[in-house]
Amino acid sequence: MANSGHGFNPVVVNSVTYIGTLAAFFIALKVPGISIKKFPATGCLLVSKDAKFAENRYLEYLFVGLWSFHFLRRTIEVLFVHDYRRRMSIIESIGAPIYYWFFAFWIGISVRHDNGYRQTFLALVVAGSVVFILGEFGNGLCHLKLRKFRREKREDSFSNESHHVLPRGCLFELVSCPHYLCELLSWLGFFLTSWVLPAAIFLLATLITLITYSYKKHRAYQQEFDGLAGF
Repeated sequence: MANSGHGFNPVVVNSVTYIGTLAAFFIALKVPGISIKKFPATGCLLVSKDAKFAENRYLEYLFVGLWSFHFLRRTIEVLFVHDYRRRMSIIESIGAPIYYWFFAFWIGISVRHDNGYRQTFLALVVAGSVVFILGEFGNGLCHLKLRKFRREKREDSFSNESHHVLPRGCLFELVSCPHYLCELLSWLGFFLTSWVLPAAIFLLATLITLITYSYKKHRAYQQEFDGLAGF
């Protein structure tokens, strides 16, 4: 639950953002008459040499499945897992949905076969799907671990105990923000599966954003746990 204060409720903003991201993707992918055939803005950047496989429209359901799984999972986490400590500014509250809905619509249009999309190589589709699933599984586990970690810190503050608590497991011993690393794996997998330009740009934008967040979090850990556990 978000703390009181100025700004917008992050549970409301994020859940609306993620549900809207699903809607924007489905609208762009399925609504008849939406057609933007301007390669490479839409269409596959690396088409399979197997013409029959490249024309397989049933693989469109794979994109629907991957996209839906991620944003439905994120919505559930927003509602039942995340423990928000601050409210969101108006810039965040407006910027987040614009960002996600824009890319959702662009990616949805790009993978439409009636817009000229043709499938990439089967090996890339399989590899990308595996990487995506691994990223989703790891991301979800890390979020559960973070929830437990924050509860332990809160219990310590209530009991006036002074010992520090560091996240353990789920790669936390290796990197400060494994949940960010796993999210990057998810979007790397989606790009490998689809090979469309907006997925590549979305991956790059996510990389830049999460590196920035990771650096800030690592600095916060350094200040809080200075001299402990290798910090």
